[in-house]
Amino acid sequence: MKKSSKSKQKFVNMNQDRISNLPDSILCKILSFLDLKESIQTIELSKRWIPLWTYLPDLNFDFDRYRFQSPSPVWQSQQILLPYTHFVNQVLSHRDNSSSIHKFRLAFGVSVNVDPSFVYNCVDYAINHQVQELDIAAYHYPKPFQFPQCLFTCRSLQKLRLKSYSQSMIIPKPFCLPTLKSLHLERFEFMDGEPFCFPKEPFSSFENLQELTLNCCIVDGLAISASKLKVLELLFYGSLPQFSSESKMGTISAPNLTSFKFEGQVSLVCAMEDLPCLETVYVDLYPLLEHPYTDQIDEKMPMNLIKFLEQLKNAKYVTLSLSTVEVMYYFRPPFPISNFPFESQRFSSIHISLYSRVLIQIALFLTILIKWKNECHTIYFSCYTGKKGVGCNYN
Repeated sequence: MKKSSKSKQKFVNMNQDRISNLPDSILCKILSFLDLKESIQTIELSKRWIPLWTYLPDLNFDFDRYRFQSPSPVWQSQQILLPYTHFVNQVLSHRDNSSSIHKFRLAFGVSVNVDPSFVYNCVDYAINHQVQELDIAAYHYPKPFQFPQCLFTCRSLQKLRLKSYSQSMIIPKPFCLPTLKSLHLERFEFMDGEPFCFPKEPFSSFENLQELTLNCCIVDGLAISASKLKVLELLFYGSLPQFSSESKMGTISAPNLTSFKFEGQVSLVCAMEDLPCLETVYVDLYPLLEHPYTDQIDEKMPMNLIKFLEQLKNAKYVTLSLSTVEVMYYFRPPFPISNFPFESQRFSSIHISLYSRVLIQIALFLTILIKWKNECHTIYFSCYTGKKGVGCNYN
């Protein structure tokens, strides 16, 4: 009888709901790995789960994900918008009002025309709940979106990501966020006196800015001055009008910059002040040579690139894509090795990425590697052939 009683007790314990007995913090962490809609559906599990979703610190309202989950046809985005905004409003109204927000994301595609007052209310809600990371991407026409004034007095906001579509956001002047540490801007212009553009020198008032990314922005004339900036990324993907081969910026002044990344189809022309803390540099320049790129790219781009690299002389680790090296070497062959920007510099490491389509051309780079070997401690180049990669050090 005793053995039977013990085995029965053990069986009961094994079927006990142990997950529901975990603390709220752990259960909320579990819910954070689910889609927001799925997190709310956990209220069907038991009474224990009913209030948990209301404490979630991360809110990701991605319209594209909701659209593909909807039974309505995908192309009827504007018809799906009304129930979606209702869903967002219901979530915010039923959420625990005392819980702060860590991440808040509200994203719409360019094909969806969103009421700017709806976006305004969402941003206002996030700011009033001490949001730390804010991500907004929305299209508004004909009435543009205006930021709530409380954004510029928010002390909790540390990361801001904005994506604009065709003059959808009015940029207040000045645009000052003194506590912000990370800023990502996509599809913006920098032009003085224009309501939809940032001024040409906008970042000096960001006293604590440490990370800055400009993606598909028109940066002609832009000056970057940020005393605490550590990471700078400039990404150009067909963002320049009239298929220009170069982008002319003003001065980049960032004495504490440690990491610099440049990717795009245009060469960057700018003046860089001394960068004593610079450690890592990544450059991937891949020009499109088809029509209508006909404005003397073969003459401008190599020299622009060389002058650009010469200003990065303090970097310890430099990574160049193969297309970047090709710009210097193949546009006007033979390109004198003595004109490469590395002769008077002493990098600790140079990394060149090669791909299978040009493996037969590796020998052409050996003379460059030998030349650079005298100037840096390690040269690393990797060859990628399909799924497998082969890396080797040149010492």
